[in-house]
Amino acid sequence: MLLLAVSGCSGTPDCTTDTAPVIQTNNQVVTALADELQREHKAGTFAGQVLIAQNNSVVFKAAYGCADRQLRVNNCVTTVSDMGSIAKTFTATAVLQLVATKRLQLSTRVGDFYPEAADAIKPVTIEQLLGHSGGLDNFHNDSDFELMDKTEAERRILSMPLIAVPGEKIAYSNAAYTLLAVIVEKITGQSFQQYVHEHLLSPLKLADTGFYQDSTIPVNKLARGYGGDDQGKTTYEKSLTWALRGAGGMVTSVDDLAAWFVALKQGALFPDTTSNLSFTQANEKWLLGSFSLLDIQGESVIQMGGSTEFGYTALIQFVPGRDLLVVLLLNAHNTKYANATHHSLSRNHILPIMQSENQPDRLSD
Repeated sequence: MLLLAVSGCSGTPDCTTDTAPVIQTNNQVVTALADELQREHKAGTFAGQVLIAQNNSVVFKAAYGCADRQLRVNNCVTTVSDMGSIAKTFTATAVLQLVATKRLQLSTRVGDFYPEAADAIKPVTIEQLLGHSGGLDNFHNDSDFELMDKTEAERRILSMPLIAVPGEKIAYSNAAYTLLAVIVEKITGQSFQQYVHEHLLSPLKLADTGFYQDSTIPVNKLARGYGGDDQGKTTYEKSLTWALRGAGGMVTSVDDLAAWFVALKQGALFPDTTSNLSFTQANEKWLLGSFSLLDIQGESVIQMGGSTEFGYTALIQFVPGRDLLVVLLLNAHNTKYANATHHSLSRNHILPIMQSENQPDRLSD
């Protein structure tokens, strides 16, 4: 398992002051990264937590800025923040567990669960929903926090026109993942949240990961969001509406998120006799575990990111050729990168430094 260190929050911070990393190896590349991130933070580009690991060992971990500006509370490496669409990786894993235990098949069609659905949507398969190729458009246009029950979400998703014939086009779909969460409930007889807690979070002891308003998450560990529509608020305060369930609505810490990815990589949540489908390609862009596959500077990268309306952005990024993991949980940004801060910070400031190292193993020397 990933080697992690724990540090508490302390002090009365200025929200853009010098940051002392909790973990930093004695390595020129990592030192250069620390300097670069400090410059960006002091320029007001981001605040939040950064964790970088190689070969299952953390080589850099630090927290920047404030979790609560009004109360002058530091962000620290144990702060809990919104993961945005990274929540889809939990939904995908729940579905893939059901596939692994033969309670569901990737070829199962929407029409098998919903014979009353529109004819166009009936042929959409579980695999196409996981890989964003089912042709489903968005089913709400106001807000991810629009009050909506499960019945209304199902009605909207199953009756809306498709934007493409199933399997013909790859188009990112929140609706697909909301529908997958409903299907998990149909198969298991549990609420989606209960299933995730029992089968994903508890086995891995991810105590800082959960859903909005989960009583298991201490409110004093939560970072407030800055840079979005509601300055200084938390998404955690919102009801977990079915406009968001399955596609978002979860919070976590960098340690938990790193441990989550390592568990997926190791296949820890699937029976030993089955294949680890999380990193099986659904199509040329998406893996079944809701990670995208892309090329950055000539290297294969597996990643999933997320953002919300409140200023939170988050990213898991894995470079297989270097066994390099980048985890970002950010709770503030300015106009430089706005709600693409997670992607821009990694592409422009983290990966260029990490990829400049010609000997991948030297990071863990």
